[in-house]
Amino acid sequence: MKTKNIIQRLCLFLFVLVLALPALATNYGREGYEIFRSRDLGKHQTVTTLRKGKVEITFSSCTTSGSSGNSAIYQPAKGSRITVKADDGYAIRWIILRDTEGGKSYRDKDGIKRISSVTGGYKYYFEKEAVSNSGIKGHNENNLNDDDNNIVVYQYDASAQSVEIRTHNRRDWDQFKVRDIIVGYVRAPKVRFKKDRYDMYYMPIFHPQANYDDHSGSVGYKLNNNDIATVNANGLLKFKRPGTVVLTLTFSASENCAKAQCKTTVTMKRDGVTFTSVGLPDVLFSNTPHNLRDYLNNSKTKSGEKFDYNDESFSVTSSNNAVLRYDDRWLKFGGTAGEATITFTQKESNQYEAASLSHTIIVMRTDKNGTVLIKDANEWKLFCKLVNEKGLTNLNARLDGDVNLGTDIAMLGYGKRYSGTFDGNGHTLKINWNTGDRIRIAPFHTVENATIKNLRTEGVISSSTHFLSGLIYEAYGTTTISGCISAVNITSSYGNGGCDAAGMIECVWHNAKVTITDCVVKGKFHAATESGRRYMGGFVENQYGKCTLNNCLYIGENNATTGGHTFASNSFSGTTINNCYYLNACGTAQGTKVTAEQLRNGYVAYNLQNGRNNTVWGQMLGTNDEPLLTADGAKRVRKVEFTYNNRVKATCYATHGKAIYGSMPTFTPKDLLGSDYNEHHYYSGIAFEDGFNGSTTVNTDRTVAVTFNKKDYYEIASKENWKEFCDIVNGGQNAVDAKLMRNVDLGSEINMVGNDSKEYGGTFDGQGYTLKLNWDSGSNGYIAPFCVVEGATIKNLRTEGQITSNEKFLSGLLMSAYGTTTLTNCVSNVNITSSIVTSACNAAGLICTVRPGANVTIDDCVVKGNITATTDKGKNGMAGFVIGLEGTCTLNNCLYLGSGNGSTFSRTFVGDAYYGVTTTLNNCYYLNTCGTAQGTHITAEQLKSGEVTKKLQNNRTDKCYWAQQLGEMPDFYNAADKSKANYVYYDAAKKGWTCDDFRLTDGTAMPIGLDFTAATVTYERKFNGTQNATLCLPYDLSAQGFKAYTLSGGNKNEVHFKETKDKLTAYTPYYITADGTPLLGGTNIEVKAYKADKMTTPAAGYKFTGTVAGVSNATAAAANAYILQDDGKFHKVTTTNSAATIPAYRAYIICPPQASGAKQLSVVLDGETTGIGDVTNEATDGKNGPVYDLQGRRVADRLDDARHQLPAGVYIVGGRKVVVK
Repeated sequence: MKTKNIIQRLCLFLFVLVLALPALATNYGREGYEIFRSRDLGKHQTVTTLRKGKVEITFSSCTTSGSSGNSAIYQPAKGSRITVKADDGYAIRWIILRDTEGGKSYRDKDGIKRISSVTGGYKYYFEKEAVSNSGIKGHNENNLNDDDNNIVVYQYDASAQSVEIRTHNRRDWDQFKVRDIIVGYVRAPKVRFKKDRYDMYYMPIFHPQANYDDHSGSVGYKLNNNDIATVNANGLLKFKRPGTVVLTLTFSASENCAKAQCKTTVTMKRDGVTFTSVGLPDVLFSNTPHNLRDYLNNSKTKSGEKFDYNDESFSVTSSNNAVLRYDDRWLKFGGTAGEATITFTQKESNQYEAASLSHTIIVMRTDKNGTVLIKDANEWKLFCKLVNEKGLTNLNARLDGDVNLGTDIAMLGYGKRYSGTFDGNGHTLKINWNTGDRIRIAPFHTVENATIKNLRTEGVISSSTHFLSGLIYEAYGTTTISGCISAVNITSSYGNGGCDAAGMIECVWHNAKVTITDCVVKGKFHAATESGRRYMGGFVENQYGKCTLNNCLYIGENNATTGGHTFASNSFSGTTINNCYYLNACGTAQGTKVTAEQLRNGYVAYNLQNGRNNTVWGQMLGTNDEPLLTADGAKRVRKVEFTYNNRVKATCYATHGKAIYGSMPTFTPKDLLGSDYNEHHYYSGIAFEDGFNGSTTVNTDRTVAVTFNKKDYYEIASKENWKEFCDIVNGGQNAVDAKLMRNVDLGSEINMVGNDSKEYGGTFDGQGYTLKLNWDSGSNGYIAPFCVVEGATIKNLRTEGQITSNEKFLSGLLMSAYGTTTLTNCVSNVNITSSIVTSACNAAGLICTVRPGANVTIDDCVVKGNITATTDKGKNGMAGFVIGLEGTCTLNNCLYLGSGNGSTFSRTFVGDAYYGVTTTLNNCYYLNTCGTAQGTHITAEQLKSGEVTKKLQNNRTDKCYWAQQLGEMPDFYNAADKSKANYVYYDAAKKGWTCDDFRLTDGTAMPIGLDFTAATVTYERKFNGTQNATLCLPYDLSAQGFKAYTLSGGNKNEVHFKETKDKLTAYTPYYITADGTPLLGGTNIEVKAYKADKMTTPAAGYKFTGTVAGVSNATAAAANAYILQDDGKFHKVTTTNSAATIPAYRAYIICPPQASGAKQLSVVLDGETTGIGDVTNEATDGKNGPVYDLQGRRVADRLDDARHQLPAGVYIVGGRKVVVK
């Protein structure tokens, strides 16, 4: 070519290159590409459609040539079409027509015209290094090298699935040819909005949802009208006002995706709300605020969506916030009853059209139970409106204060029948009504099935007509009136008949059942005409139904003549008047007439109360001239009847908590009892009962008997009672019987029964209770709870505590005894300390001195207290029971458990006798001496074992006198203790000793000193792993769940046993093997007293010895004892294992000298060796069971867990020896 043409073409190329630079600067990535080589088809081929991968090329007219060397080349006809199409879901990004011919060079500005056109939106250019610049992977390889004749068709957005290329149609140019066609394609995801159009009611924020498919490009949103709404980068629309916008969503092209775009139209319009009165209350009560949320939520909108009442364009206002106020969706009581209009206003806003509603509500105060509260005329009128106009006839109401209606005639139940409960609450409804010619007037116009209670009406009704009442005009249904007072003065000038005035109800209609209870009529009725004076009713005038009046009072005034009735006229249905009183009649008299004095003195008030527990009627006697309706118990009237021999002699009345009204009745006391007087009974003297007098407070109805206060015995339940008893005895009633009602602590105050002039001669029954004292008498002697008695009986009494003195003659129970005196079942546990320095202390556990001529018997008594003299002289005289004996004294079945430090003249039971009198001790026992021993000595073991208890019972068979819990001390029999474990007692019915519940605790010795029958025996024993054991029991037992063996001999390393089929005998050693669950107890078992002679079974030089007390380690080791261990063998006890002992109820082996060197003995049962087998290095069975050492001690729970912690040696696991190295 010429140089000029070269320069021109180079400039054109640079110009095109500059135009293409933005595209080439972009990464022309692709999802994939396909190469269509003409050489693959061969020469002289007609080409129509080619397909590779996801690309198809269609030629409208094309063949392959036969020139260009050995390779073919595509040669489309001039002006023909080459259509490149990608599969569905893909688009064409670029097409490289490689090595083209036909036309001008790329250097020529017309070189690009080798092709005449491509699909719209796509650009094409002609350059030397098109392949490299395209960014195709693998360029300049595989014969895809750049050359001078490459044409590139491209569009980064890849907007077309199919791209059409037209070849030139110039006659002066050669035919267009192309060697290879390379097609780059990308994915074309389907993006779209879920809806093409949205029509909706206004919402400030809306987010149309789009389907992105799998597009990987960046997202952009655009609106056609930003005055109506805005859109953010996430496609969220924010509307400024209602209107329509078009939202366009664009996905930019990416490396492997084509550009995509979709649109939707969004229209926002105003919603509309409709407010109605439906769902709004006409009445609200103070304790029930009304929540408007349901109403507002249910307010209908055009859209059908819930109304958004939180928008500031919506408001609720009240016409009177003092009555009803709006507070955060609530209508709340404003503090004052009344009417208020609530207005709902929705201003026009972006969201809603304008709307409003006004609704009027009556608001009443109520209590927590929903009862309407009325405190003034306004609230009364509102309540009337609720009933009369709104029809809320069953509302309950209560007055909160006195209400003055003045001249405003507002009647409840006018036009509607009131049927609720109206509680006046003791308050007054005051009226001053001048009704003119208006008839049928009363505070309550019409009632049906209503209850009216605790209401006072007062004031005036003046009328020129008739049918007038101080409370109710007409009553229907079952209506009740109680606790009401009508003090309305009624004046009528009606002259065409009777005025028909009534205090309570003007008319009770047919089929009505009206009950009037505890009501008063005080009002004055005055008819100005003669005819008007007819037909007045004190309570009820016209009575056509059934009317019952209970406990009512008429004290009004009237000028009635004929046709009237004091309470109510009779009807066919019946009128019943119960316990009703009147001062003045109203027409025909009914009820009981009373006087003004009876009204004043409490007679009427008491009778109206009529014996009911709750206060209904009362009166402050001396202040009120008539009865009051009141619930105040302090005003209740009480009746006091004064009786003699159960006959009423006088009656007085008193206000509760006050003295009787008027003066006391007077009576002369007489000798009321005569020969019936009993010195052993308790009398408090002749007087008004309980000391009643004119100043006595009366708190209940009562009868005051004018007589002796008498009891069969005096009851002592406190130290104050004890002191009073002492005073009664010492004051002269010294034969009175007494009973101790509970344990009494006398403390440090010394009060003694009887003295030298008032010797106590009654029967004192302690009933098993205890007198506790802590007396320090200082320098006073002669101290004991009972100081001097004569002919007395003291029984079932226990004393305990401390007596400390510097003097002598001190006793835990009785100081001096005269006459025939008996002490039975008494226990003295008083510790006595005397520091006297001048003589013997003469202290005794039970009695200091039996006086001359006295005959004292002490049966079944115990002394536990200690006597201590702190000086040598003081020690010269003391005794466990009685120190000074000047009369006869007999002790039967007594027990001394105390101690004393007495010396020369001290005695364990009774001191030396004087004047030739005798002392007799029958079956008496002591544990410790007090000076010279008396009675029979016993040991602590004998006491605990029951042996002494049996001795003290002393073969008496009429009943049980002594009993005890084994292991404890003997005591008196108490049936309530029979249920205690190991409690033994004599059963008189069975003529033998019995224990209801005998229990042995394994390893714990139980002392048993008597034979008895145990209703149930319980003894539980854990066996070792080999299920064998030794056994020695204190009772006979049949083998159940085990086999028993007795010793039969042995040799050097063995001990032999033979099976016994006999019943196991008490205190006999056995070797047993369990073949089931061993039953070591049972029912009705004979338990035996301890006998040591049976405890050893010898055989062939071996001894098998049982123990019920247990054997210590030292004793067992010294005896060369062998004990059974968990390995089933008997092991020798040594002191090196101090824990090896022999618990109670087991047995052990003692070998003959020649065999005593063995460390262990195998057991041979009936000729067969038992016990542990060979030694092994590892237990094959039960190796995870408990681990024992050879002394039988459990040293681990599992061998596996403890193997590395145990010292080396031999252990027992699962009945086998295991060596741990």
